Amino acid sequence: MTDDAVVSGEHPAAVVVPIFLYHSVSDVPAAGQEAFTVTPARFAEHVEAIAASGRVGLTISEYARALRGERALPARAVAVTFDDGFADTLAAVEALRARGLTSTVYITSSRLDDASGITSPATREIAASGAEIGAHSVTHPHLDELPLAAVVEEIGEGKHALEQRLELSIATFAYPHGAHDQHVRGAVIDAGFRSAVAVKNALSHSHDDPFALARITIMGDTPISTVLAALDGRGAPIAWSGERYRTRAFREYRRLRRRARGVSRRPTSVDTAER
Repeated sequence: MTDDAVVSGEHPAAVVVPIFLYHSVSDVPAAGQEAFTVTPARFAEHVEAIAASGRVGLTISEYARALRGERALPARAVAVTFDDGFADTLAAVEALRARGLTSTVYITSSRLDDASGITSPATREIAASGAEIGAHSVTHPHLDELPLAAVVEEIGEGKHALEQRLELSIATFAYPHGAHDQHVRGAVIDAGFRSAVAVKNALSHSHDDPFALARITIMGDTPISTVLAALDGRGAPIAWSGERYRTRAFREYRRLRRRARGVSRRPTSVDTAER
């Protein structure tokens, strides 16, 4: 399937737009990040493949504006995103920019300027280069497991903290772990965001939800063939509308498991769920 293909019976003639999700790009993974860390050599291979595909790089806000009809959507678009805010993200963004590609970086506000996180000056440099900075909550919890008041705090305070410390306007949000439901989605909209990305490990498209955009997670062992297939509009399912039954079932399973363990809130592991 290519991005000129008909995308299911639900969305005829939708244009496929792969959105790649990276975390750390380093030869030395941080503790607990081994599976999610891509080496610079492998990342360089991915960047070359993206550049050679002829796709036009967009920030998530640019893509969301196209989905709302506020700007044209290129016939062959692609988006590259980074989650969490690692110190090595600046170099990865610069590698993309050297090949004429932009990106969007989602930062967990509690990581900004901490021991392993990206610094405020580096983040401002990313923004000045034309890439986009987005919010990723305060503490990286499963938002769909929290009381609504805590959801509102995580989303709103994460946005406010980044805007105050970076002196930037933050317009896009990434759900930690990809976890969200209709209440979390509504809280993101109420906080003033104009778009949000989920995970889903699926291909986004021109009829996708601007507040639950599908992404494909790139792991440390993800082969180049996966990237090439996505760039060709294949190799992954097309993003679906609404929430899958298995997502609701998995959310309930997580809630029951946490209650059994006596854990109240705010886990800190990285994005893995298909949401």
